[in-house]
Amino acid sequence: MKRGERRERFGEEDKKKLDKDLLPFFGTIGVAKIGTLEIREYLNQLTESRELSPSTLSKHLVVIRKVLNEAKTRNYISTLPIFPPVKMKDNPRSWFSEKEYRILRDTARRLAKQDIKVRGVLLTEEIYDFIVFHMNVFVRVSDIKLTKHRHISVENNKGEKYLLVVPTNSKTTVRDSASMETAAVVYERILARNDELGLAGRDDYLFFPQYKNRAYALATIRRQFEFIVNEAQLKYDRFDNPRTLYSLRHSALMFRLLNSEQPDIFYLARNALTSVQQLERFYLSHIESRMKIESLHSFKRRD
Repeated sequence: MKRGERRERFGEEDKKKLDKDLLPFFGTIGVAKIGTLEIREYLNQLTESRELSPSTLSKHLVVIRKVLNEAKTRNYISTLPIFPPVKMKDNPRSWFSEKEYRILRDTARRLAKQDIKVRGVLLTEEIYDFIVFHMNVFVRVSDIKLTKHRHISVENNKGEKYLLVVPTNSKTTVRDSASMETAAVVYERILARNDELGLAGRDDYLFFPQYKNRAYALATIRRQFEFIVNEAQLKYDRFDNPRTLYSLRHSALMFRLLNSEQPDIFYLARNALTSVQQLERFYLSHIESRMKIESLHSFKRRD
């Protein structure tokens, strides 16, 4: 982290796991005595007490491996134990079809006109703009939460405006992410609204800028989104998987994969600050059959 090769949030997440779980379990065991059985017992204890997902269990294994690698570097141990496997099961997030997205968007706009409060906060056009904005950018909701006006630039490509968004606390890497044209239109509305509040400066946040506590801002967005989803009767997809804020980014990527004439998977992954592997695991599996519909419905040309 001191060399700038890792973001501080990775260290913070590791420290949480160490303090809460790893040290209470392994802290009194000599590092040379930590073997496969001890690690397996640790995983079993976590599973029994908290029913953690395979993905979270794997993250705990990563921290254990980091500690043991450091022990090996310092010559406290000569080899690392064999790590017990954790069977991973991909759990792609639910998303909105184009028809469902239109219903969601229209419901948000309708409710914004009804003077409704959700947990004491007025539901306004701002949440409508958040939904449309998120559906037309490809960064994570955790990045949008912290995005300020100085992290956005309005660009022009052959007469079409779009945004370049630079997430400041990205889960993976820091680089520009290009938006769809609609995001630039929504951004103009956001600027005008925030300017009326005197909160459109470079260091002001895009959404709910009046809340300096960004965890509270995100909680407010989540509560209003869930209220709208319930009103639109879109809380669950056809497989009974619940839809959350994360479904918006998932939908944005799905729309590009389905609607692009010749989708460039590598560029889409880079632009979304993710990997091709992630797209294949969590997105392409959903659209493979849809992409083959044209072939399925085609007919052999007859003379």
